[in-house]
Amino acid sequence: MADVRGPQTRSVPAAKSTASSVAARCTALLRGGVAPRRVFAVLASEAEQGGEVHQIHERVSAGVDVAAAIAECSGDEWSVLASAWRLSEEAGAPLAPTLARMAAALRALEQLRERRRVLVSGPQATVRLVASLPPVALGLGWLIGFDPLPLLITPLGFCLVFLGVALLGGGIFWARSLVRGLRLADRVAGLECDLAWIVLGGGAAPGEAIRRVVDCVADLGARWVPFDAFCSGGALQTAVRRAAVLGMPLRPLLLEEADSLRDRTHSEMEAAAEQLGVRVLLPLGVCVLPSFIVMGVMPVVISMLGQNPGF
Repeated sequence: MADVRGPQTRSVPAAKSTASSVAARCTALLRGGVAPRRVFAVLASEAEQGGEVHQIHERVSAGVDVAAAIAECSGDEWSVLASAWRLSEEAGAPLAPTLARMAAALRALEQLRERRRVLVSGPQATVRLVASLPPVALGLGWLIGFDPLPLLITPLGFCLVFLGVALLGGGIFWARSLVRGLRLADRVAGLECDLAWIVLGGGAAPGEAIRRVVDCVADLGARWVPFDAFCSGGALQTAVRRAAVLGMPLRPLLLEEADSLRDRTHSEMEAAAEQLGVRVLLPLGVCVLPSFIVMGVMPVVISMLGQNPGF
């Protein structure tokens, strides 16, 4: 056992623990002969202190079930990983291929998030730039000799500042909510098919496999697997019916359905990120730009008119 742990500890540098990286690392250790309950002891020796891996290791050392220990980590990715681990153990299916499948799905989502971060960086920079214009305009007015400060301490100036700040705050909140809405929509589609594929690998019948998946998802709180995914019109039930009608093995069909759903969902999520560049113009034009006019331009113009009545 020491021979397995030593070389692998040296080959992987300490890095931030993510569900995908942990799943991939667990796959390598399991294929190298490490027992499932010892996997996180090995990972804890490699990972930075205080991360999810150390938390899982501490729970497992305290006697907590591995899947339950994983599920206690914050994040939907960990719930997915915990569900796959538990179903694999309960069904007697090979754990390493299960975790390899989950690692690939979670890694694809992380890559999509990276692409989206690049796509939304432009709109976010635009909002930050325009939000900084009001104080810049006030500073420029002061530099050219039209000090707006006397106006700002009057009731009119107070109203202008209040309205400008309200518009600016509303625009920033609106733009951030658009970005936050994209992040909340993050998920790995088709997991119900993946989880059923795991249970079927242990020899369970399709009906029994679906029942086990539903129970596990409910117990571990895997929100990326909604209960309506198990309805008659869903991809899972469609694959079951197709396999029964055609007399085909069900497991390959489940993987095909999961990959198809995943690709389609990722395309939709990436398209939504591209559309954000257009949608962010709405709070920019309705709130942020009027705030610049009210709080940055109008005080300077009124100060100019006040200092030059004949202007």
